[in-house]
Amino acid sequence: MWINFEQSRGQRLELQQLNQEQTRSKNLRAKGAAIVRGVAGSGKSLVLKSRVEKLLEDYDHILVLTYNRFMNGWLKSQFDSSQNNKIECKTFHQWAYKYLKYSYDDDVSKLVDLARKCSKRYQAILIDEAQDFHDQWFQALLEVLDSRTKALFIVYDNTQSVYGQAHRRKSDWSWKSLGIKIPGGRSQIFDVNYRNSPEILELAWKFITPALESAGIKVGKRTRDATGKVIDTPSIGSIIEPKKKLSRSSGIKPLLQEVYYEDMPDKIADEVQSALNVHSESSIGILVHPQAKDLQVEISKELSTLNIEHHAPETSRDREGNVVSRPYVIIDSWNALKGVEFDAVIIAGIDSLSEYKAEDSEISFEAKAGLYTAMTRAKDHLVMLYEERDPIVIEIETALNSADCLEEG
Repeated sequence: MWINFEQSRGQRLELQQLNQEQTRSKNLRAKGAAIVRGVAGSGKSLVLKSRVEKLLEDYDHILVLTYNRFMNGWLKSQFDSSQNNKIECKTFHQWAYKYLKYSYDDDVSKLVDLARKCSKRYQAILIDEAQDFHDQWFQALLEVLDSRTKALFIVYDNTQSVYGQAHRRKSDWSWKSLGIKIPGGRSQIFDVNYRNSPEILELAWKFITPALESAGIKVGKRTRDATGKVIDTPSIGSIIEPKKKLSRSSGIKPLLQEVYYEDMPDKIADEVQSALNVHSESSIGILVHPQAKDLQVEISKELSTLNIEHHAPETSRDREGNVVSRPYVIIDSWNALKGVEFDAVIIAGIDSLSEYKAEDSEISFEAKAGLYTAMTRAKDHLVMLYEERDPIVIEIETALNSADCLEEG
């Protein structure tokens, strides 16, 4: 079996309670801007959700924005329906189309002028997945933010930056260049990964590190003295090195498996059925390259043949709603599932990444960041499939066989 939930059920990550640092971010004074830089699986979205609940004590016109629809669906499901008149939760594109008549394929330079003409105003704006927001998006949002509150709350992780914004991964960049001023004490770092088993996190980090180096992206650690006081904080443009939780380990190593491309749909369906037979109340994500739509369709057909209930979005609109907070099986591109987490992840066709490689180091980084993000969707089980042992597969093999490098959080 690729996935045996009996091995991991005892370590299964349940609903998190906010730790001291997360609680501090949630309880910051309502007025003013604040940012949270957090590694994958550090609870950024959970804190943002809690921050919204806290701001409801002071404000009744709050905008919550995400990049992708699945993350938006989860956030919507977390808010009390009785507060719907106070909270507006959308993807940026949904919001911009509704109020600015701006479409994703329009000239982004028009956004700020459109926002200036907009009569809508919000007392607070909270942004998840901010690493993928364009500069002009932030500048447009400042136009509809109440100047009396300046309540802007931003969470992001540049390691998961897959849609450009390379300039914001440089150590000399600052939010001031966008007109966003972060007062002292309102910039937080979450460097402990709670989601992933240490085995999965080690692999993902060792895989992405060479790509960071090739792109000239600085990596930094947050360090503390013997009393626990923070003595060094990486610059804004730096990538934060994650820390692992050894208590999350159930001793299961990520699996790298050779499977012929045409056999993948049938083999995946059989393995998903076997895994769910062991523990049906589990979530499984089947992630494919964003350009591998044909593979997604074939996997869905095989799951249907075995009467396995699942979701295989065909369009962006099919990604509406919350599929995060319940047992589920889903097949989609790894970019579309950013922000979502699963008990087990099967990444089908990791060697397909080589077909879309680029000489540009930044573009190459973004492609590998997509695969890194896919790996970090897995809480306890990670299965990676390939047909050809190409350079990407060799990089993963090397990472699997090299010594652990991350500190414990």
